Amino acid sequence: MIRAMDVQRWQAAAVPWWVTKVGLVGGWIVAFYFAASGGEAPCTTAHPCVPDPLFALAVVPLLATPLLLAFGRVLTGCGMGVLFGVLDVALDGSATANVAFGLHAGACAAVAAWTLRSRADQHDAAGTTLVSLPDVPPQRGVLRMVAVLLVLFGFLTFVQYDLTSGEIEQHEARASRVEAEVVEIKNTYEVWVELPDRQRAGFEPLAPESYQVGDAVPVLADGDWVRMANEPEDVTWWLTLGGAAVFLAVMLAARERRRRALWSGPVKAVRLQAVPVGARRVLLRHNGENIATVATLADLGLEEPLYHDTEQFGRVWRGEEDPPVRLDPPEVLVAGEWHHGGQVAVLVEGEVVATSTLSRVRSRHTVHSAHLPGEPVTAGTPVDLPHAVWPGDRRRTEGVLLLFAAAGALIAMKHYPDLFVLGFIGVQCVLSAVTRFQPMLRLDHRSVVLYTGVWTYRVPWAQVHGVRRSGPQLMIAFGPHGDVLTTPHLPDRQAGEKVMWARARSLLAEQPGERVTRKLNVSVFAGLAYVGLVLFT
Repeated sequence: MIRAMDVQRWQAAAVPWWVTKVGLVGGWIVAFYFAASGGEAPCTTAHPCVPDPLFALAVVPLLATPLLLAFGRVLTGCGMGVLFGVLDVALDGSATANVAFGLHAGACAAVAAWTLRSRADQHDAAGTTLVSLPDVPPQRGVLRMVAVLLVLFGFLTFVQYDLTSGEIEQHEARASRVEAEVVEIKNTYEVWVELPDRQRAGFEPLAPESYQVGDAVPVLADGDWVRMANEPEDVTWWLTLGGAAVFLAVMLAARERRRRALWSGPVKAVRLQAVPVGARRVLLRHNGENIATVATLADLGLEEPLYHDTEQFGRVWRGEEDPPVRLDPPEVLVAGEWHHGGQVAVLVEGEVVATSTLSRVRSRHTVHSAHLPGEPVTAGTPVDLPHAVWPGDRRRTEGVLLLFAAAGALIAMKHYPDLFVLGFIGVQCVLSAVTRFQPMLRLDHRSVVLYTGVWTYRVPWAQVHGVRRSGPQLMIAFGPHGDVLTTPHLPDRQAGEKVMWARARSLLAEQPGERVTRKLNVSVFAGLAYVGLVLFT
């Protein structure tokens, strides 16, 4: 018999999500800021800035730490944070950087220990029932192939680094040291010099602001090959790229091994109710309480459709008809590593139908999990068409701050080009900022236009089923499949009534039927333009 789990103890044992996604990621940003602002010794002929291959490999755990923590890979992210803290103390001569990343490594170690203890407590609270999975583990999937390709790619980058560094050594062995004169500074970061033989060459030094026109710069020259003597050519980024590829391959291989390990012996199992909350996501519940979610590669088909057709769904959505009786959600057996982030197998009638990761329950997973969320909007408020609902002052202020953040990330990228994670942050800021200067929805005589972060939907009135209100948000159902979009907080409290009035007016006019159309939001093109600025400036 499958025993019930101790839900309250299982939930209480979990490490809060903000500890990693806010605390450790924010601590990494602070540590990097202090390390970057600590200052570095200038590159001179006596003490040149020699490329460091070991530190180039250490950049992999440096950049992997915030990304892994942000995407829920807690133990791996904490491990990378501790590893880079140790490497920074060993390789970096900056005391400020040593202290900053040393403290962050200590915090990562504490959270890792807390997470291990939490997972053990969650595993115990899940009960004592053990089962063996039927049949044999599935064949090795695409993850193994991807991991092999990544290892091959990493090997090729290491070979390329060896070949390129060998060519540089040959040039340096043949080169002569000469004094060149700075003749031009372009775009504040590109320094052009002229050699005694009138040959010109351009460089991008680490501190371009320290050079002035007329300065003498020692260079190494071997024919057309010219490099600064105090800043030798750095091609260690090949090592960073290859190290990142190999690290990602190891992660994929480890995940595949954990998945296949479920078949190696008896594993913990709990019987739960399964509520689909999307085409490929299932909410697991026990005694009416939300436990976790699992993502699947396909719809498991666990429940029968509630409505006979779209028209019935529309009538129920608008409150014109009582909803059909909903049966209790089906039960599934979930077996495996019973903690957040654990690998589990989902069994239906004794057959494994999916393997997945046990994830936390987010608000977006439960907004539409109720049978009918919110309250139907039935009354209509006349409005002059076309009509747009614009963001309030608060969202516009947020948009301005996000634009400043994106500009700050772009400026920081110019000084620290290796820190490409700032580019991802800047793109996200641009995407979020643009949506705050767009209408939240627009009504015209033929359709309603819904603006989301990535897509813009134009829905003919004949395809709009109705509107339900949940606080300051509206949930608009539309289309032949009853899709639902939830708006952000709307400053106009009568927006729902205006939508319903425009819908009723259009239906009375008997507008010809049209299809729902979707196109990319302008925010996507703004994000691509930002990516272009990052790559070409």
